[in-house]
Amino acid sequence: MIRKLILILLSVTICLLGITPALAQKSWGTLQDYEKATGASIAKFNEAPMLRTKVAAGELPAVEERLPEEPVVIEPVEEIGQYGGTVNVFSIAPGHPGDGGYVSGQEPILRIDSDLQTIVPNVARKWELSEDGKTLTLYLRKGMRWSDGYPYTADDIMYWWEDIVLNDELSPVKPTAWWAPGGELMKVEKVDDYTVRFRFAASYPIAPILLGGPEGLWKAQFPKHYLKQFHIKYNPKANELAKERGFEFWYQLHIDRTLTWCSLIRNPGVPTINAFQCVEKTASHLLYERNPYYWKVDTEGNQLPYIDKILVKKVEDIEMYTAKIVTGEADFAARETSLENYPLYVESAEKAGYRVLPWPSGFGTMVLYQLNLTCKDPVLRKIFRDVRFRRALSLALNREEMNEILFFGMGKPAQWTLISKSILYEPGFAQAYAQYDPEEANRLLDEMGLEWDKKHEYRLRPDGKRLVWTNEYYAGGMNIAGEATSELAAKYWKKIGVQVLLKPITGELSGIRAPGNEIDMNLWIGDRGTDFAFFTGDMRWFMPLSYGWEMTYGVEWARWYNTKGKAGEEPPEKVKQLYEWRERVMTTMDEEERIELGKKILASEAENVWVIGTVAEVPVPIIVRDNLRNIPGEGLYTWDVLYTMPQHPEQFFLKQR
Repeated sequence: MIRKLILILLSVTICLLGITPALAQKSWGTLQDYEKATGASIAKFNEAPMLRTKVAAGELPAVEERLPEEPVVIEPVEEIGQYGGTVNVFSIAPGHPGDGGYVSGQEPILRIDSDLQTIVPNVARKWELSEDGKTLTLYLRKGMRWSDGYPYTADDIMYWWEDIVLNDELSPVKPTAWWAPGGELMKVEKVDDYTVRFRFAASYPIAPILLGGPEGLWKAQFPKHYLKQFHIKYNPKANELAKERGFEFWYQLHIDRTLTWCSLIRNPGVPTINAFQCVEKTASHLLYERNPYYWKVDTEGNQLPYIDKILVKKVEDIEMYTAKIVTGEADFAARETSLENYPLYVESAEKAGYRVLPWPSGFGTMVLYQLNLTCKDPVLRKIFRDVRFRRALSLALNREEMNEILFFGMGKPAQWTLISKSILYEPGFAQAYAQYDPEEANRLLDEMGLEWDKKHEYRLRPDGKRLVWTNEYYAGGMNIAGEATSELAAKYWKKIGVQVLLKPITGELSGIRAPGNEIDMNLWIGDRGTDFAFFTGDMRWFMPLSYGWEMTYGVEWARWYNTKGKAGEEPPEKVKQLYEWRERVMTTMDEEERIELGKKILASEAENVWVIGTVAEVPVPIIVRDNLRNIPGEGLYTWDVLYTMPQHPEQFFLKQR
């Protein structure tokens, strides 16, 4: 029953994605699985020349001793790769891996396979879910090691749970949104050195799928042997150590040591299980080198990754980033690319020596506007909470024009909802208050009593002040379309008497202001637009589940939800109903009920316009150096599947001959 349910849950994903990768590599959870499935055998293991030199010098043990007993085996996309070379990529944020994260790969406990529908072993070599769905057992790889050679064991998973999640200073807010089915935090227990068991208060059939996507990343990335020196539980002098490093408290230093983008560690010296480890960090660049203890091989026994190094260089802005692409200096680019620049990319491709791959996106909307329904201004808060106001703002947007001007007509004008290949998709969800109808928008505002000023230029608030607020947003990362879209949106909203000021801010500042409930309006990309994200409970744009630099439309409601009512503001019944439906979607053993509940959640967004969508399913240009190989021509660009993770970036290589 459980196996059938998981297969049904996963089967919706390939329908959702609507693509079949032109070239897809296979992977096997263990060497034994590979040999049994193919009849082939791997008689010996090989390693990169740079590691062979270290072995000869006595700096490393032999490759056979560095690999686990049961390494993952990967069949490359095009061909067995060649060792060597440095991939050059760029980032617009200091100390941020930028495009390095797409080339390095991600390592969750389980993983989404290259078919974009199957959950397969990864850090865990296998898993078992009990018949009642209440117990998940993970079996780790014997002999697997961190990049410093220290064994990777169940103690590392336990450290994440017992010493980080259950520690109130490191985790003042517990992960109740994902790891408390039935309203109770799960229990995690160590069975032996290579076995961990999760116990749930309610059936939780989606747990393996969660561990194969974004939620599975950080659980695997906490080396106890290294981090405990910064933890007050293990080191009574941890506060003193923190002060020596420029921090006030031990937990601040601990958090700094685990700082990641996805699962790519940004600080040198922190052990990792990723294909690459950070070895150098300056104001101008990050340098990553291959992990000598990486635990995956290709079908000829070559230890991965093929690439020696990844160099991430800091650039000042998007313009400089684009210049690096068109002059051929970037070996790979995706994070800051835009469809707006697509003609420029294509025009420069042959001369600069790269190819442009327009991957379909899993974005339910390219730009998603969030009015903070719990903002501090009581007058604005009351206006924002009136559904007529949100509908009016949505009706005032000329999405067809947005699509033509900004996206060459390649997107789909739509309200925020899941993408059209979703098993839950209904045209009515995408069309809800998405037509361009400024006349109806004005009627709704008039009905609300929002009068015009004497010049009939701007609307007035009930207190007589001009109706104006600031759209305060982070302009980096995938949000490259945010500024141009917002300039058009502000123009449309001005026509109905609403003034919206634009204020791009840094991600760091947004990370401070958003949790403090200081932002009245924000925007982000609708990057949870697939069934994969939805059915694993990442419904953040359909209900306020969290608050942070990208999510600000119900900060105090989310705080209430995450603290079980101990903080924040109790939300209205409509929102509490969404929380209940989400819980049932994640725990029900009945697939028909799951789909019915999912459609209720999507219908609520269509009716209430909790957030405002613009243009959906805009493709993303992926820039790839001609000799950077083993990258398929098609993929799915979205956070939901961790971008390039299903394509196994560890098997990318620089072709030398």
